[in-house]
Amino acid sequence: MISKVQSNSTVTIRPFRESDYGQWETYVRSNSSGTVFHLPQWSRAVQKAYGHQPCHLTAWQGSRMVGVLPLFLVKSMFVGRVLISVPYATYGGVVADSPQIAERIADKAKELCNRFAVNYMELRNRDSSDLDLPEVGRYDTFRKELPGHVGKVLENLPRKARAAARNGLKILGQDCTEINPELIDTVYDLYAYSLRRLGSPNFNKKLFAALQEEFADDYICLVVWDKIKPIAGVVSFIFGDEIVPYFSGARPCGFAKNANNVMYLRLMEYGVNRGLKQFDFNRTRRDNRGPYDFKRHHGFEPSPLHYQFFLNNGGELPNLSPSNRKYALAGKVWRRMPIWFTRTAGSHLTKWIP
Repeated sequence: MISKVQSNSTVTIRPFRESDYGQWETYVRSNSSGTVFHLPQWSRAVQKAYGHQPCHLTAWQGSRMVGVLPLFLVKSMFVGRVLISVPYATYGGVVADSPQIAERIADKAKELCNRFAVNYMELRNRDSSDLDLPEVGRYDTFRKELPGHVGKVLENLPRKARAAARNGLKILGQDCTEINPELIDTVYDLYAYSLRRLGSPNFNKKLFAALQEEFADDYICLVVWDKIKPIAGVVSFIFGDEIVPYFSGARPCGFAKNANNVMYLRLMEYGVNRGLKQFDFNRTRRDNRGPYDFKRHHGFEPSPLHYQFFLNNGGELPNLSPSNRKYALAGKVWRRMPIWFTRTAGSHLTKWIP
């Protein structure tokens, strides 16, 4: 547990320096509000893959770090210039020793909004914040504790999810899954295919590669096989005592064989075998009922995410999500495009949809 700063009168807020890297990582890992997306490894991968300008802020009391805000300037063809914490991530925002220090960091970030003439700043807070900023309640996250023994994972699933996983293993075989870092291309192909089917652009493959380079053994590739054919896959991250599945994809032929149920069962078992305590099933839009209900049927209860915005020029809160009706037609067209086109075009489009 981090000792709380008694007074913020001597706290200094300044831009991140490369020499701060080690303290930044240690600070995030030791703070209960820190997430895998707050780590400097994530920010470095974003910079490598997309080239966005980092504007990270750090707070110091003497030589001790007492707060951090990973932040990027994104120049979007859709919403103009914006500051995002954190791009291509579900969590972000300020991590600090006290609400007072968090407020001071946020005030410094607002100065950056004026300096860079951005339209808005987005803070993707997982937890509620004391910052006096408007909040968007569009997403929920799903997290729960893992059992202490691998044999309890299947047993602890709700009845329907347990039956689906057992049926999938019966169809596909007990050895139908593989965990191997060399499966990154296979998972990316499944992911890109699924995103096209859902009408959304896929991230650049460079992001997958950069994240694997940064996280090394904490970057987990799992694939479900139907004999020699990959039908489902997921990339997950290890952070502290939790496992965080993040990029995933599946072929429609795997749905009837419960490939996704098998995939997450085996991922939970992997987490238990590795000594992890928490499974973070990540965010889902409340109106995206398929994935939302899938997570609930696995025994995960939703918790609201507290995304906040600073509107630099006034106006309405932005909505770049697929729930925006303006993008509904584009999604329908996207689903009809060939995979070679959506895979390439998506890699470029997502630079502007962080």
